[in-house]
Amino acid sequence: MILKSLSSLLLLGGLVACVSAPPPRLADNVSRTQFVAATYRLGVGDRIRIDVFREADLSGEASVESTGYINYPLIGYVPAVGLTTRELELDLARRLRGGYLRNPDVRAYVVRYRPVFVSGAVRNTGAYPFTEGLTVEKALTLASGMTPLGSPRRVYVLREGAPASAREKVALDAPLYPGDTLFVEEGVF
Repeated sequence: MILKSLSSLLLLGGLVACVSAPPPRLADNVSRTQFVAATYRLGVGDRIRIDVFREADLSGEASVESTGYINYPLIGYVPAVGLTTRELELDLARRLRGGYLRNPDVRAYVVRYRPVFVSGAVRNTGAYPFTEGLTVEKALTLASGMTPLGSPRRVYVLREGAPASAREKVALDAPLYPGDTLFVEEGVF
């Protein structure tokens, strides 16, 4: 009985801690080991699915264009860059309430994240699809591995939106996020 009460109290304390502090943005906390889709901010190249309950004509997929907007039926271009999917849902519902629907139930989620870029001393440089749980080592595998001159001790990541001088040295088990650029330098012998 005491053990059950103690575990309930610990669970409640954990929930209160989660509610009281807003989660950090992905770019602000590089050391996190888990990608959190709920706090993910949309960016150019993301493909999203929007569902409006009982409104098939207003449901479908859209890509975030280079302008930072999505093209949405009836409304036209809607800003999306920098928003979470929840913020986009609320914005679309507000706009649809403005003369189109009484009480729209809008859901949005990412169906394809923007890619991760791999360059430097790897066999196949290029853009690779982001998937949740992607690490440096997995991205290097997608790029067919390092060249014989590539150094696993000289691997850097540049987070999307950061200046080039902000690139960071990373370990092979470091997480990657959509839009990251991974660079492998040649080793010094």
